[in-house]
Amino acid sequence: MTQSWGFLTNHALVLVYVVRNSESTVRDISEGVGVTERAALAILRVLDDEGIVNRHKEGRRNTYSVNFEQLAAYRREGTASLTPREFIDGLIKTLLAISDYKGPSTNGHASEMIDSGALEPRMGQWGLFTNHALILLAIAFDSTSTVRELATSVGITERAVVAILNQLEDEGIIVRHREGRRNSYVIDFESLRTFPRWSLGDWRLPDPLIDMATNGLRELAARTGSQPHDDAG
Repeated sequence: MTQSWGFLTNHALVLVYVVRNSESTVRDISEGVGVTERAALAILRVLDDEGIVNRHKEGRRNTYSVNFEQLAAYRREGTASLTPREFIDGLIKTLLAISDYKGPSTNGHASEMIDSGALEPRMGQWGLFTNHALILLAIAFDSTSTVRELATSVGITERAVVAILNQLEDEGIIVRHREGRRNSYVIDFESLRTFPRWSLGDWRLPDPLIDMATNGLRELAARTGSQPHDDAG
C-alpha cells in the first residue's frame, strides 16, 4: 500500500523544489512534488502573499526566488517550541547551500548571514513539518512523553498521536519500550534517513536536506539526553 504520510508538508516540498528549480512552471512543480497543478498554484500564492516566494515574469515564463530571511523567521502557530532556532538555522543553511542564492554577503557565504534568532518571529497557519515530524521532535526533547503530553505539545488529538506513533513504529523509525507505567521511545536515525517517502512524487528530495534533518534531530536528542548515546555519524 502506498504511504500517505511523510515528514515535510506540501508547502515545504514546493519551497525546496523552487529552490532547486527556480525556472520551473507550475506543471513542473506539481509533477515534481506530487500534487495537482491547482494545489501547487494555491501553495505558491500563499507563499507569495507571505513574502517567502517571489514570482518574476520573464517573457512567457515565471521564475521564482525564495526570501530566506522571511522563511527563517516563519513558524507554524503553536509549534515554535518544537522547532528550535538551531534546527531552523540548519535547514536554511542547507537550502542556501543547494540553491543559487546570491544574497548580500561580505564574505561570499550567504548562509552565514541569516540568523533566525535575530529575526522578528512570524507565525502563520501552514508549516514546514508534518505532525509526524513534530512528534519526532517532541520525542527528541523528551523520550518519555505520554500520549497526552505529545498531543498537547503538537496540538493534535491523543487519537492522532497514537496513530502516528503506530506508523512510526511500523516503519522502524521509533522503538517503544515499556518502563513501569510509561512508555519511552528510541529514534532509529538510520531508518529515518532511509525512509522512502521524504518526497511524495518521483522527484527525490536532495540528500543534504535529509542528512540535515536526521543529524539535526540526532543532535537535539543528544543535547537533551533523551536518547541513548549513539556513536554513528
